[in-house]
Amino acid sequence: MRKKTLPLLKNGRNESPHVVILGAGASLASLPNGDKYGRKVPLMNNIVEMVSLQPILDKYGIKYTGNNFESFYDDLANNSGNEALLQEIEEAIHGYFGAMELPDSCTLYDYLVLSLREKDIIATFNWDPFLAQAFQRNMHVTHNMPKIAFLHGNVSVGCCIEHEQKGFLNGVKCGGCNDLLRPTKLLYPVKKKNYQNDEFIQQEWEGLRRHIRRAYIMTIFGYSAPATDVEAIELMLEVWKNNTTKSFSMIHIIDIKDEKEVEKSWKDFTTWSFSVIQRLQEEYLFRHPRRSCDAFAMATLQQCPWQENRFPEFKTLSELHNWIKPLIKEEEMNSVLSSKGTLN
Repeated sequence: MRKKTLPLLKNGRNESPHVVILGAGASLASLPNGDKYGRKVPLMNNIVEMVSLQPILDKYGIKYTGNNFESFYDDLANNSGNEALLQEIEEAIHGYFGAMELPDSCTLYDYLVLSLREKDIIATFNWDPFLAQAFQRNMHVTHNMPKIAFLHGNVSVGCCIEHEQKGFLNGVKCGGCNDLLRPTKLLYPVKKKNYQNDEFIQQEWEGLRRHIRRAYIMTIFGYSAPATDVEAIELMLEVWKNNTTKSFSMIHIIDIKDEKEVEKSWKDFTTWSFSVIQRLQEEYLFRHPRRSCDAFAMATLQQCPWQENRFPEFKTLSELHNWIKPLIKEEEMNSVLSSKGTLN
């Protein structure tokens, strides 16, 4: 049997970023059986039940009829007399998500953080700690990890606004003042979020927008573009319109809903190359890990498609790490040769 060869970056390098945007559906798909302790991932249509918010609502005499929590919370937030209620709801939500942990087994989040390189970015709307935890437990494999951004804050991430530093909430200190990083504020589902009001959130959005402006592939996984995120959609669309390579680029929406329904939610983006797929495993970053934009450019611009190097299904992190090492080694060799001026 002929030995499989890896695609060489020096023969098809594409430094345009792959942008991945995550919503709650991504965490649900990654942990369908719950976290390490069996805690289920809440969605906006079941968060009241999952996080046990009903006793809090009963305490304040608030009736919840099972309508979408986003609209419900928006109504509460616009009632100036509900500050104490909102605080209790937010504390309960923070406590639930803050206690969650990834299982010890290999998850989609582990594949995801190792499927991309430093030029790329993964941005999440989720409060849960899974992206942060996956990054932490895989970062020893390579320094060439994607950027990560937390668009609505995160229970596992802290920051020092004064010195513009962020990190994980596990005893990390700011390099500028040596103080412990402070927890980020969580943005809750209100229609008028005003992302400019919180400096940390503003910086996260600026990082995402810089990448979207140059993106070659944009993958949106489990994010349904809800009515309470109109401002978020506008922020993304504004820079995507100014992307100079968008005529060659691709937008992938990963969603299990009906394709027409998904296209309706993202109608402003469907003017460009746009496709709806059901599973992350069908995406370019899974079929060409760490080489997604490179492989896509070679297939579409050069008419020279690369042989797929699809992620196998692993049970343990060590299996994943061992499999990914040849790709990382090839990147390191390519970097050394580039620094010596032997590559264009």
